[in-house]
Amino acid sequence: MDSLRDLADRLDEAATALDTAARTLATVAPDPIVLGADTPGWPGAVGRALHHQWSAATAARSSEAARVASHLADVAASVRVAAAGYADADAAARRRLPGEA
Repeated sequence: MDSLRDLADRLDEAATALDTAARTLATVAPDPIVLGADTPGWPGAVGRALHHQWSAATAARSSEAARVASHLADVAASVRVAAAGYADADAAARRRLPGEA
């Protein structure tokens, strides 16, 4: 059961790392000025459009990463439940068959 518990721990670590990445990703959009959004005319329109696309894309990826992190945490919890079930079944078998363990 230790290997299942270790797996659950690794899944939790991955979920935490992915959640951190999701929160970080939500903050990485550059200032619109960096992309020339304050420039008049066509270059400014391109800069504003680029900033809008960048912001939308990073927000979407951040949301996806947060959802996957949540799913990984759920899987880790399920693995722990399975490990506990296996441990309980092993203990019950040892009680019923003391000479077989």
